[in-house]
Amino acid sequence: MKRHVDTMTHHARRIVRHLRHRRIITRRRILSVFTAINALFLLIIGANTLSLPNTIVGHANLGLKTKASVRAYLTQSYMSTLQLTINAQTYDLSYEHIGVYMDVEETIKEIFAPNRLPWQTKIGSIVTQVFRPRAVHVPLTFSQEFYEYIAKINAAGSTHQDIVYLDQDNKQATLYAPQQRYIVDMELFQQELLAHFGATDSPLTVPLVETPNSLEEKVATTNSKLARVYKDPLTVIVGLNGSNQFITLSQDDLRRYTTASISADSDAVPFSVNYDSFLPDLTTALSVYKSSFNPATAYERVGNGVKNALATRFAGGPAESVKVGIDSGPNTEGEIADKYIEIDLSQQKLFTFRKKMLIKTYRVSTGKDYPTPVGSFKILNKSGLGFSSIYNVWMPYWMGFEFSKELHAYFGIHELPYFYSGRNKIQRPREFIGAPNTGGCVALDIGDAKEVYQFADVGTPVVIYQ
Repeated sequence: MKRHVDTMTHHARRIVRHLRHRRIITRRRILSVFTAINALFLLIIGANTLSLPNTIVGHANLGLKTKASVRAYLTQSYMSTLQLTINAQTYDLSYEHIGVYMDVEETIKEIFAPNRLPWQTKIGSIVTQVFRPRAVHVPLTFSQEFYEYIAKINAAGSTHQDIVYLDQDNKQATLYAPQQRYIVDMELFQQELLAHFGATDSPLTVPLVETPNSLEEKVATTNSKLARVYKDPLTVIVGLNGSNQFITLSQDDLRRYTTASISADSDAVPFSVNYDSFLPDLTTALSVYKSSFNPATAYERVGNGVKNALATRFAGGPAESVKVGIDSGPNTEGEIADKYIEIDLSQQKLFTFRKKMLIKTYRVSTGKDYPTPVGSFKILNKSGLGFSSIYNVWMPYWMGFEFSKELHAYFGIHELPYFYSGRNKIQRPREFIGAPNTGGCVALDIGDAKEVYQFADVGTPVVIYQ
């Protein structure tokens, strides 16, 4: 019996200990819940003066901070030194220096925006932010100064000297670009500045993007045009008093006799004549004329004719031959009539006379597709704007002087013609002037045709020499 009683007493003690342990756990749980409720209550109470928990601004957690603390952080972060790494070089700058500004009070208003919500909604926001932080983007303002600063960076990335040079032997251009150009990726840089706010201990690398060198396309286009210029031989027809001398310049001759100039700053490619190599051959070719011309004048006119032909080719026009006259002036001295027009095909010039005086000399372009008629004519008709149904072009300041039965059309004097491609007005190249390039008419440069049109009347004599 005694042993049984002792056993029962031990079992009772175990039950008592178990009940005590459960009471302790229950009290702890109650205390934890009370603590959480109390903390939530304090958060609700303080929500009018403190930011919500886990409010992330830049690189800082500004949760449960007063407006004064938030203001101090924002001001300090904005005024701190901003380290920017640009093309492997780091600069200590301020936001203000690069034209980036921040409205502190507006930022504070955004941070404390949930505090103005109704208390029911506010409780939900508090609970949510305890487990899910809220990121507030700093409203940085990018002023005109910022874009000017970026422009300076871009300019600095393009300070290296690009060199375009031309091999005069083969007449081919080459681009030497020692560095790759770069510019700032503007949108990405702005995004990274916003994300970097408050990270005062690490530099921000300015994002750069490489840009293609526009000169590469320029060089390629120039080489294509130069290839066209020197692709075919050029026949120079030198005329004097009705006699013509033909000088054929091969592709190699053209390369030796001429120089092309090219630069990175201009699309133009002017041509010049190397008279040191050209003169001996030219002198031999012109020796048939003996002493009937001024050599200096002749050399200059032939050289200009070659340059004009190459310029025409470079512009995309045809120039298989060029005709130049080495006369020193008109064939007449004003004796034809009181007022008349003289045209010299060998010189590609038009002369106006009044009262036995030479009024003015004009450069013209005469017949290539069809020969310009030679002889004595007169102005048959005039129109401020004529039209050619053969070539479908408009001809300003038209003056017809001869009707061709073969072509069923008039030959005339007019300004460089033009046509329309859609709404675009396409004028014949001014480089055509000075060489035969027309369908038989006499074309004057822009402005010159108006003067001749105002000078001549219906009936005014026109004399044309070969």
